[in-house]
Amino acid sequence: VKMGSSLVAGVAKDATIVSSDLPSILPLTNNVVYLRDREMVELTAERVRVFRIEDGKELDREPEISNVDPHAAEKGGYHHFMLKEINEQPKVAQDVMGVLEGSRSEDWLKMIEDSGRKFLVACGSSYNAGIVGAYYFNRLAGTPLVPVIGGQFIPMYGKSLADDSLCILVSQSGETKDIMNVLNLVKETGKGKTLGVVNVIGSTLMFGADAYIPMACGYEVSVPATKTYFSQTIIFAYLAARLGERNGTIDSNEAKEFIRSLAEDLPRLTQQTIDRTGILTKSLAQTLIDVKDLYCLGYGFTDGVAREGALKIKEICYNHCEGMYSSEFKHGPLSIVTDNYPVIFVTTREDSWMVINHINEVRARHGRTIVVGEYEESLSHYVDREGDFLTIPESDILLNPLLDVIPLQMLSYYLSVDLGINPDLPRNLSKTLTVD
Repeated sequence: VKMGSSLVAGVAKDATIVSSDLPSILPLTNNVVYLRDREMVELTAERVRVFRIEDGKELDREPEISNVDPHAAEKGGYHHFMLKEINEQPKVAQDVMGVLEGSRSEDWLKMIEDSGRKFLVACGSSYNAGIVGAYYFNRLAGTPLVPVIGGQFIPMYGKSLADDSLCILVSQSGETKDIMNVLNLVKETGKGKTLGVVNVIGSTLMFGADAYIPMACGYEVSVPATKTYFSQTIIFAYLAARLGERNGTIDSNEAKEFIRSLAEDLPRLTQQTIDRTGILTKSLAQTLIDVKDLYCLGYGFTDGVAREGALKIKEICYNHCEGMYSSEFKHGPLSIVTDNYPVIFVTTREDSWMVINHINEVRARHGRTIVVGEYEESLSHYVDREGDFLTIPESDILLNPLLDVIPLQMLSYYLSVDLGINPDLPRNLSKTLTVD
């Protein structure tokens, strides 16, 4: 019986299989039947039968061929799935842009255009990606997009939903309970529409939303999100550019050039970032092995990026790391800085002048500053240790927040490994959360 959590059935030669996890059955068969809520499945050795619970009616549900690569659940020579998935991000950039440019983007854009108040509802890494997305929507489309944590949405905004509201619901698994609660609220009240952003095909969110955008990441095995976060930020950047072109916030040439840079430059720059920061982050991680508390600060576009970096360190290193807007640091947390206390600053080229002011506040208290961003000579003067400036390749300034996350992913990975932790399976956590 499917009710809330994911459920998929597989039809193999002389066998049928049922699982909550699609890749677990792919080594046996790629013929699958996706179950929807309030349906039950009966399995025999020869066939799968699907029934509607409310009246027992048998449904005509033929198996579909899954396009998920069964080898996605193999490490492919990497020590951990997390490192493999970080290294898959250049291809993810290419693949998701192929989907966005070659599919139903006009329908998604019209849905956004026709809506009134727009919410982006997500949890964990997806929420951090949503914060980055909100900056893109403001910068490129002049459109407010309100990022909301999934569990906060109903008590904070539930009663203010209107007929023209739009909830962009983001979930890698498409089964996250906090997101399903919002989906169900919109459906039950009839207030507004839902646009899903989802990775797992056949998930409850994919079937339940009014429309959905696939992340096109393939299967993400490691519990900490890497390539799905990356895909989400690309999706939001693309939608914002297209929307801005349509409503006149940016001119057509500017929009087309940015979209070209997403499609053509970003995959190459992503690979360059991985290549150049691999050794640097490995060395930097060794200097942080005894650190149990640090901050990761962003400004402007890098607000969500810094929060994501902090989440990764908490998640897989078991160290307290707080992500925060850098101008807020002086309003209380600055008191924690003592000799050699580490603070990571994530910046874009256009905001480095402001970030330097915030760096100086930490340096004046003899703290240690680590910088992530494009190389600038002015910034390099504020880093005391060789290797504490993790640089990304020079690029379109609007690509900076997409690239800045990669050194943070790699730093958290190497620090986790140095601490003897398996980054793929951090304690107490699950890839898909189907509880409130």
